[in-house]
Amino acid sequence: MKQSSKSKKGGEILFQTVRRSAVSGEHLPAGQEPVRVMPYNQTTITTKELAEIISGRCTVKAPDVYATLMALSEVLTETLLDGNRLRVDGVGSFDISLTQKTLRADGTERQPKMLSDTLRSDDVCVNRVVFTPSRELQNALKHAVFVNSGVNAAETLSREEIDAFLSQHFSTQQVLFRRELEQHFDISQKQANRWLKILVDDGALQPLGPRNSRFYVPGNEH
Repeated sequence: MKQSSKSKKGGEILFQTVRRSAVSGEHLPAGQEPVRVMPYNQTTITTKELAEIISGRCTVKAPDVYATLMALSEVLTETLLDGNRLRVDGVGSFDISLTQKTLRADGTERQPKMLSDTLRSDDVCVNRVVFTPSRELQNALKHAVFVNSGVNAAETLSREEIDAFLSQHFSTQQVLFRRELEQHFDISQKQANRWLKILVDDGALQPLGPRNSRFYVPGNEH
């Protein structure tokens, strides 16, 4: 990906536009292609860096802040494992959603239980961690300032982006549905199916379930 011609200042969000496929029924001017908008050149602030940033805004030393953040991580895990919700003022709340297990221990597909069936404890698993931002955070983000990075729609969705998404997705969830790929990258069903075929052929994903309700799990290369 080419370097941005813009320099980023504090309080600004750089964005890029990337070509996407037209959605079924979408009316576009002749010869024009739609785009999706994504953050550009995002960096990840580590826990150590976060501790140093917080330390610079209060009287607590960075090592103590770091220890506090690590303790928060432990408390969050314990709270969710107890089936409770954790709320951090000014940040938001953390909760879990549950689902039925889709795979047996040997990797074979499970049949979903119906309303008339009795669910056992080993039929249930955590679907995902749900984060709900606080009202303060949501209101703050309404005032975000955006700056065009200068990276235009000359580039299509890359395998690197797909692999990064899969890594993050499967770190919290057992399976992937096509619609999740569509929604995350703002792509059409046709383009999502094309990528899924590539990923299956490469061994990155393994398809399971009937064609009309297919889902995917990590393949052999994972």
